[in-house]
Amino acid sequence: MKNKVFLLIIFSLLACVLHAIMLYSPFNQYAFTSITKIVLFTSFPFIFTRFCKDLKFKDFFIFKGDRKNVKISLLLGLGVFAVIWIVFLFIRQFIEREMVIGALANNGITQSNFFLVFIYVVLINASLEELFFRGFIFETLYRRNMKILAHSYSSLLFAVYHVAILREALSLPMMIFCIAGLVAAGLIFNALVVKCKCITGALIVHISANLALNTIILYYLFT
Repeated sequence: MKNKVFLLIIFSLLACVLHAIMLYSPFNQYAFTSITKIVLFTSFPFIFTRFCKDLKFKDFFIFKGDRKNVKISLLLGLGVFAVIWIVFLFIRQFIEREMVIGALANNGITQSNFFLVFIYVVLINASLEELFFRGFIFETLYRRNMKILAHSYSSLLFAVYHVAILREALSLPMMIFCIAGLVAAGLIFNALVVKCKCITGALIVHISANLALNTIILYYLFT
């Protein structure tokens, strides 16, 4: 059991580190890094199942669960969308537009390709992250009765993973604020997985959050 947990931590860390390295490399173009992320976030969980015979790759993305709580997740998603925009309206004076535009450009995101990026981030990226952080990491640990580790490790890695993405868009105080928010978001997503008995509820709220964040980026790019 300990060997499998250690292997899961190594695999998940390695996937995130390789993704971060790609963001800092000369190959940091959005389409290329997105394909790399898809490969990393699917291949490492798949390889893990080769070492953990009681798991199948399909176990990481179970969508059928408690319908009542899944429906509640829809309302929660609307609430999350509203809260993100309300918080943004209060803190936007502390966010430098040039930093945001520059960070987007450094990641290959411009006005010309933003709508494709928008669709990818809201739908594909959210699904990919739920598969990896909740389906692969959280549920694998949670099902083995390592509940504290499941909640803490998956939410912390989820937050730290985003540091490489946000590194040039935010000042240090805003970065700390965002990391704290991402840890909280990870814990909420985990709780939804437990409540819904599947990743669907977390995915709905994650999509809502990404939708809110990308409409904010839309605001910076086109106003």
